[in-house]
Amino acid sequence: MERNHKAFQLWEQGEFNQAIQLLMEEINDNPDNSDSYYNLATMFILGHKYDDAKAILETAIEKYPNDSIFIYAFGNLYYELENYQVSLNYFEQVTQFQETPLKKDAMVMIGQNYLALDQSKKALVYFLSAYEEDKLDMTLILLIGNTLMQVGSFQEAKKYFELSLEQAPQNDEAWFKRGVVGMVLEEDLNSFQPFFNKSKELNPSRYEERIKQLTAIESIVKNQKDVE
Repeated sequence: MERNHKAFQLWEQGEFNQAIQLLMEEINDNPDNSDSYYNLATMFILGHKYDDAKAILETAIEKYPNDSIFIYAFGNLYYELENYQVSLNYFEQVTQFQETPLKKDAMVMIGQNYLALDQSKKALVYFLSAYEEDKLDMTLILLIGNTLMQVGSFQEAKKYFELSLEQAPQNDEAWFKRGVVGMVLEEDLNSFQPFFNKSKELNPSRYEERIKQLTAIESIVKNQKDVE
């Protein structure tokens, strides 16, 4: 079995050290296999071994200076380190490549960085640009809906949650969020309550968690209004 594939199997089985060792052996035996560098760096990032990840990526980018995947990986590394400005710089570099399959993913990550920096409107611009690259990405559609809610554009958010329901009718989060915007937009109870009911049916435990969060938010808003 090919080592990269075997390494990920070991990783999924919880055999982290064995997976890393296998990739290091692959790099030693086949130093021109760029996939092994990326996979090893990714595993180090997932394992919170950030110094090791940085060392591997520095080696890889010296060997492959024009490969956008390693610049993208550096962006991921600094995002995990919560150094969002540096992360942004790397992901923006990725979008400058004329030919790269990572352009959409980089735009999503730029948006994620702006969310982390509490700049939701900027984040939304990049999420919408990424959406133009791939209109079937269900995770992205939900992300756009959630971000629209953050900036207070509930009518627009409603459109994206409904789009998500059309394409992924088993997504309990989309059902719940559609219920939330219906409530905020003061739709008739019989109009938005079925969305909450469906979310509960699909994932009862997650529904209860979301209801608790929603109740807490409503309480905060009410207290703020009382103070005013």
